[in-house]
Amino acid sequence: MWSALPCVLVVAIAATRGVLAEPSCKDPSESDYEYYRCSNFSSPDDFSTYLERPQLRHDLTFVLKDSTLSHLPDRAFSQINATVLELSNVHLETFSLPGENPFDGMQSSLKKIILSHGSTIPTSWAVFSSLEQLKTVRISEAQNLVLAQSFNELPQTVKVINIAFSDIASVDEDWVSSLQNLEVVGIRHCNLKVFLRSMLPRPAPKLWRLDLYRNNLTSLPSDFSADMPVLRSVTVEHNQITTLSRETFAPLADNEENSVRLTGNPLRCDCNLRFALSYPPSWLGAACETPEQLNGRLLKDLTEEQLTCADGA
Repeated sequence: MWSALPCVLVVAIAATRGVLAEPSCKDPSESDYEYYRCSNFSSPDDFSTYLERPQLRHDLTFVLKDSTLSHLPDRAFSQINATVLELSNVHLETFSLPGENPFDGMQSSLKKIILSHGSTIPTSWAVFSSLEQLKTVRISEAQNLVLAQSFNELPQTVKVINIAFSDIASVDEDWVSSLQNLEVVGIRHCNLKVFLRSMLPRPAPKLWRLDLYRNNLTSLPSDFSADMPVLRSVTVEHNQITTLSRETFAPLADNEENSVRLTGNPLRCDCNLRFALSYPPSWLGAACETPEQLNGRLLKDLTEEQLTCADGA
């Protein structure tokens, strides 16, 4: 009797796994939230087989998760009145077939697209170009992410782009330079090594927040905040920045209500940073790493006389 028990358990576990792997969709009426969730899709045909259409609830979030298929079919989400679409752990051989658009039918409803948990990222963002209500694009846990100039094919309605917890393979110099209505750009908890002013619109008339928290930046360009007339919040905490140019934050320094966060960078506190002592005190909470005699001291607690260079300057 006991010898048969492991076999029974194995069969039970295998059966359970089989059930979990079956494609399914959950109707939002079964919960208190306006969600429609589908999972374990393995074929483009699953969209027509398992989705119940129409789904016309207001403020609906549609989630497709844990799926592996060749591509998203044409009009995959038609008659789904979703304002938010999330692809979570969705792996595609190609995002869509030539001449087809999975998002056709969502032009008047979709406001946010989320690609999370390693989901396939499109090589061309033109597939989203007709989404006339799209405001936010969020990417997280992506691998070998290319921040390509194709992002400029997103509609001009896009205001927010957030990248988080992702491995960035490369960034084009003109990444989102044509998106004139951007208000917030965030690249957080990534491995971004270089940031160029040319990556953003110039001018960037509506950009008010730039968040580069926890990356691998070693420097910032001197024109970092140039031609950003409403920029008021910058976060570059926990990078590898050792020094700054006087011009880097000059457009922001005249207004104490503006915020620049620098903590967590290995600052070299020498004569080249004397100008920074004129910054608002709230900006100067970063600690020095070098020289040794200033290690651990906060920039806001130092004087010009303490910020010296080896040549005596």
